[in-house]
Amino acid sequence: MSQIVRCDICGGMYNQSYLSSHKRLSHGKHQAPAHSPHKEPASAEEILSMYEGLPEERKKEVLKRLSVAEQTKQ
Repeated sequence: MSQIVRCDICGGMYNQSYLSSHKRLSHGKHQAPAHSPHKEPASAEEILSMYEGLPEERKKEVLKRLSVAEQTKQ
């Protein structure tokens, strides 16, 4: 029987035999076609992917910290 493991990117729990597929499908580098006007750097896509995998409480904490950081910049 396979072991249950945590994804080191999003923190989700997965069967060890499925983890590599999960990472490839959920966290792989999905770059827009070169002709796309909305092409984002891979790092922004990775950040969004990680954010989407967070529990709601952690999402609120991240948004609060980003808001504070933006206010101190101005």
